Amino acid sequence: MTGTKSCIIVGAGLTGATAAWELARRGYRVRVYEQADVVGGHVRTEWLGGIPYEPHGAHIFHTHDTEVWQLVSGLSHFVPYEHRVTIRVRSHDLSWPLQRGELARLEEWETVERELAALPAEPDTTNFETYCRSLMGQTLYDLCVRNYTRKQWGRDPDGLAASVAAGRVELRSDGHRGLFRDPYQGWPERGYADLVESLLEPAEIELGQPVTHTDLVEVARPGEPVVVTSALDDFFHGELGPLEWRGVRLESRFVPGVKLALPSMVLNEPDLAVPWTRTIETKWALEELHDRPGTIVMREYPGAPAKHYPVPDSAGANRSLQAAYLAKLTGHRRNPLIAAGRLATYSYINMDQAVRQGLDAARRLAEAR
Repeated sequence: MTGTKSCIIVGAGLTGATAAWELARRGYRVRVYEQADVVGGHVRTEWLGGIPYEPHGAHIFHTHDTEVWQLVSGLSHFVPYEHRVTIRVRSHDLSWPLQRGELARLEEWETVERELAALPAEPDTTNFETYCRSLMGQTLYDLCVRNYTRKQWGRDPDGLAASVAAGRVELRSDGHRGLFRDPYQGWPERGYADLVESLLEPAEIELGQPVTHTDLVEVARPGEPVVVTSALDDFFHGELGPLEWRGVRLESRFVPGVKLALPSMVLNEPDLAVPWTRTIETKWALEELHDRPGTIVMREYPGAPAKHYPVPDSAGANRSLQAAYLAKLTGHRRNPLIAAGRLATYSYINMDQAVRQGLDAARRLAEAR
């Protein structure tokens, strides 16, 4: 293998798998280290009785990035699926994002109507709460957003940055009930594990083996480049302190004899009396399964000791700590290190962005050689 280009990838999730695919395509010998005993990370799909479910929550592929779409749809067969979300407000199941045309069902409609007429021309970006209130008024915010956010993030909404809401909280009047508007949308017919495994096919994979910066002397030669997709506070053993993360726990239940149990794949629950934040039925993604008896319903509970979501606090403390960890990464002398993916970049990104970051990291690595 003398003279062969080689690299290390830490993490076999979607970003790491994409980087592995791109580097292998460019002639690299790629070695991937994954601490879990399976690949796929948070996006891995599982099956029971021929019905898909997602142990780490709903994942929907949507993008306007043509190159990313051509890559994933070329490796795994995607079926058309336009994602819809419903929010339960007392006895009402409303579209999410909220549609003005549905709001007259609410008992508070007269108050809501007055508040909507008085909204400012531009949202207030001081924090998450000010953004949402200036977008939909106090009453809708109280009914649909405030308590859901408290459950989801474990803190008052005014302690979150407005960026959490931007692009995720809307008030619509156009009747478009799909959550996303991207030209490319779909769901992999055999689940996301099929996509990740296809991306990883040309790589050597070590499962059950976490890699931190102190392990590099054993797994990487001096000067060998490394793509890091794990959380940087883990990679550096928390040397600068722990980053704040929010995790979820899902309880999955197989319901025999029922074709579809929910009004959409995701049903949000803003009521504080309901301990879970949302209910998920992945079966909605595959229309060919809709008439098959039996479904799987998952309840998503917040506050688990897992690293699913970075916490963008309004004061910016977590972002500053991440920047300090990133400086340690880029200053590593023995091996060139590149951070990519949601965990390593401490960013709240979509699946297509995770793929894009994997491609871009691989290309930066290859072009620097």
